[in-house]
Amino acid sequence: MAKLFSAGLLLVSLCLSSLVFAEADAEHRAAAERFLKLAKAESMAAPLYRQVSQLLTRHFSEVGGSFQFESILREHQEKAREKLDEHLAWEAIKDDLIDLYLPLFSAEEFEQLADFYQSDVGRKLMENLPRLSSESMAIAQQRWDEHLAQEIQQVLDEMDSELEERQLGPRETPDPGES
Repeated sequence: MAKLFSAGLLLVSLCLSSLVFAEADAEHRAAAERFLKLAKAESMAAPLYRQVSQLLTRHFSEVGGSFQFESILREHQEKAREKLDEHLAWEAIKDDLIDLYLPLFSAEEFEQLADFYQSDVGRKLMENLPRLSSESMAIAQQRWDEHLAQEIQQVLDEMDSELEERQLGPRETPDPGES
């Protein structure tokens, strides 16, 4: 009887601890979701939507689409938007994003992040982050174009020469007395 009681007590303890962990996990997930919303993760795919729309518009022009057939373009832009929504809308990616962030931050850390994003400076950061990111990428691209592309090509050329030289093996040099 004592063994049965102990086994029952163990089972109840396991069930209660599972509930506690499930509740803690739910709180952790909720904190992550709150942070992601404050960080505007819901709109992170917006540039991709614009790029796809521009791609369709460019393609429409390249294949000779004219103003009188613009309704075809709009119809296909809507189809593309629906496909993007299916895979990139907040509800479609929310759980994956939460799972990405969960191992990195505790529930308390998510609350600290949320507090920051709700502060004046946090809101200012979020307001300016798209422009700052875009301009940062433009600086990197400009430096690539002005300096790095040519320098990296030079490194590639040197590597090609060295590989070719090693693959061919040592070359015989003619004896200076022979000619």
